[in-house]
Amino acid sequence: MEEIVKIDLDGYEKNPDGSWTAVKNSDIVTKSGSFIRIAPGMSFRKGVRIWGLDVVEVLDKISAN
Repeated sequence: MEEIVKIDLDGYEKNPDGSWTAVKNSDIVTKSGSFIRIAPGMSFRKGVRIWGLDVVEVLDKISAN
């Protein structure tokens, strides 16, 4: 399974329901070196994997630090 190694927290806003929405163009970089361009307005829900990635899990961990 793919793992996120770089994601810019400033590119996302947490919603009251626990989901996250991209607020500007953002790149996700995976351990294998893949780049995924995220466009503003794209939302991610807890427990839902997209491209094999749990974006919410990673953003929650980063925002807790």
